Amino acid sequence: MASTAEELKQAAGQPSRTEEEDGDMESWPETDEDVASGEEDAYVDSSSDTDEEAAARRWKNVFVNHVLPPAVELGNGGVILVLLETPSGFALFSYDGVKLLEPDACQNIWADFADDTVAKLAVWLQDFQTFEDKLSAINLSTGVSDALANMIKKHIVPGQRLAVENKDYRKTIETSLKIPCMYGPAVEELMWGLKIQMPYLVPAENSEMEKDIFPMSEGMKFLLNFHCFKFKPDMMVTRRIIKMAGTVHACDRCVNKHSNNLHSVAEHLKEISHIDTRDWDLMKIATALKLICYPNEKVKAPRSLFRKQEMTRLWNDRPKYDGKILKMPLLVVYDEINMAREARYKAACVLCRLLRRATKAHEVATDNETSPDGEKERSEHRGFGGEAASVVDELTECNYKLSEERKKRQIPPTLASIDALKRYTRISSHPLHRTNEPGILSMHIHPSKVTLMLRLVLIIFFNFDVENLIEFFFMFIYFILIMDEQDIVATGGIDTNAVLFDRPSGQILSTLTGHSKKITSLKFVNRDELFITGSADKTVRIWQGREDGNYSCIHTLKDHTAEVGAVTVHATQKYFVTASKDHSWCFYDISTGFCLTRVCEASEQEGYTSASFHPDGLILGTGTSASVVKIWDVKTQSSVGKLKGHVGPVTAMSFSENGYLLATASLGGVRVWDVRKLRYLWTISPYFADIPTNAVEFDLSGRYLAIGGSDISVYNVDKDPLDFIKKLPDLSRKGKVTSLKFGVDAKYIAVGSMDHKLRIFGLPGDEQMDE
Repeated sequence: MASTAEELKQAAGQPSRTEEEDGDMESWPETDEDVASGEEDAYVDSSSDTDEEAAARRWKNVFVNHVLPPAVELGNGGVILVLLETPSGFALFSYDGVKLLEPDACQNIWADFADDTVAKLAVWLQDFQTFEDKLSAINLSTGVSDALANMIKKHIVPGQRLAVENKDYRKTIETSLKIPCMYGPAVEELMWGLKIQMPYLVPAENSEMEKDIFPMSEGMKFLLNFHCFKFKPDMMVTRRIIKMAGTVHACDRCVNKHSNNLHSVAEHLKEISHIDTRDWDLMKIATALKLICYPNEKVKAPRSLFRKQEMTRLWNDRPKYDGKILKMPLLVVYDEINMAREARYKAACVLCRLLRRATKAHEVATDNETSPDGEKERSEHRGFGGEAASVVDELTECNYKLSEERKKRQIPPTLASIDALKRYTRISSHPLHRTNEPGILSMHIHPSKVTLMLRLVLIIFFNFDVENLIEFFFMFIYFILIMDEQDIVATGGIDTNAVLFDRPSGQILSTLTGHSKKITSLKFVNRDELFITGSADKTVRIWQGREDGNYSCIHTLKDHTAEVGAVTVHATQKYFVTASKDHSWCFYDISTGFCLTRVCEASEQEGYTSASFHPDGLILGTGTSASVVKIWDVKTQSSVGKLKGHVGPVTAMSFSENGYLLATASLGGVRVWDVRKLRYLWTISPYFADIPTNAVEFDLSGRYLAIGGSDISVYNVDKDPLDFIKKLPDLSRKGKVTSLKFGVDAKYIAVGSMDHKLRIFGLPGDEQMDE
């Protein structure tokens, strides 16, 4: 250590000390006060000290505590050599050994090799040689062969370390060549990465390119556990899985590098606004600071992050932060963190899906979950993968907003009256599907116009004040612009096609082809011209409208193994659920088409035949082929209730808009439930016991309920008992109404039957104008 100290001093331009001076240094008192004084002097200049005395004090701290910079400890500026055994020989790489000495090395080193491009920047190939007999090249009994020894000595410099992949290699090389070697958990992570990217780092070993299945490193397991991904520790993974995990890791580091600065600035929140930020994550701190510095800029879902009291304090104390916070750097930090979180979310969606497939492959290979009768049970997947917190926050925020709006909502005065419904008759009929394969099984009306009209009416009549004046103005202008736009009805048929139909003009806008079997369910998404279809061919397709008016399939989802019985879109318009006869339901991200979670109860053998989200989005209802209605907590994907009493499969379900009622249909009629208490209320039996009820639907106001079976029956649910309003005939003469929907303000009812025609029931033109 003494010689090293002298070399360091000379390199720093400091004169060498004599032995006497070194003795004086050792005799300095070691009180806490003196140590503290020495630490201060390392950062604060003292006018009374000479340069030599100040330097001596600084070096004393280093030598007494035996703390050397990692690069000095390793030698050669911290660059080490790495000896890697390959299938046909040995390769030598240069690597920044300082990374191996970092406290979190085992958690981070693997990420340098998650992608071949990044790996080529992390290591440099120095040499590669083939050895016919690798066993004789290095072993404990014979030592290191001349050829391998010459290869190592050619590239290593005095004092440089050599990383090796096992203890035997370390002992052999240190004994035979007197070269200091490194081996340990961090080195194992490094060797794992080199083997993963060997085809790219050692081109001569291209035989390894065909292999694309590897064990996971400990660092990768730590990351997956930290983000609550579902996986088996001993399962094998592909390079794509490793790459996606590396992307998540890189995004984490991008966020965490701002930790010290953000927590430092967050102290102002405690001092000025008296807000305790100890439990806040970095995104929350960055968002709070952006709200303070840039209050007029849009911030994503602040209400889900802050309590009302916190928001009030941040808003009122904004002037107090002037001169204490540098605004521009904080804006850059916020944008960088937000972009990193979005990138991590997308990568996590892909990773979640890939891990699920890898887990299934692992279970099949090991046969770990074989039941006593020899049949494989399905596994149950819970959680939203790496972005669980983000998804749950969005669902919660959406629920809060919708619940608040619902408290102010009343039945709009433009709603069709009971007297009008009693006069409904068929006003149009439209052949949309093929006559050789008749039958409309599913229907949906584009929600944008319906939602906008209802919102506008509510603002005008029930909630008009200064606060929403601007909202009203822009909505009014937009509504005027789209008043003449299309009122689109979508139908899905047995002929495997989905048809988009413009009701006012009576024209078919687009016919969507691609499924190989009947379309069982379809839904519009109220953004980005998106549309979703589910089919008996076990697939779900996401479509997007083009400028020419046609739709193209952007995602085909194949996560189910049996007929898809239902598709339902969440109120955020960002997620949707599919329910299948394979006993599972899947929760998807609409933008990416990735399944965030798949829920399957191995103990249950009934398939799902229907599904619907509660209007607020935190509850999901599913109907089964075993006559049971299941209620799920979407955030935890746990079953919170079972509603029994039906006969036969539950063919359809509909929640009332106020969220209080659930109507479910099956053989012989409809049962209505109180969702708040999961309590049975009424049974509606408009048909004989052996006649199935295929469709049930509340209108958007929640006042009217329509039932479809051998005909269409309309009820007023505002009264107890229910008030029957009108019966509409099944004009297809097939005796089987399969789908129905209410139009805007219940001004019309669209009906699909087992022929190829869409029928519209409402008031004749003159009466409609009077109404």
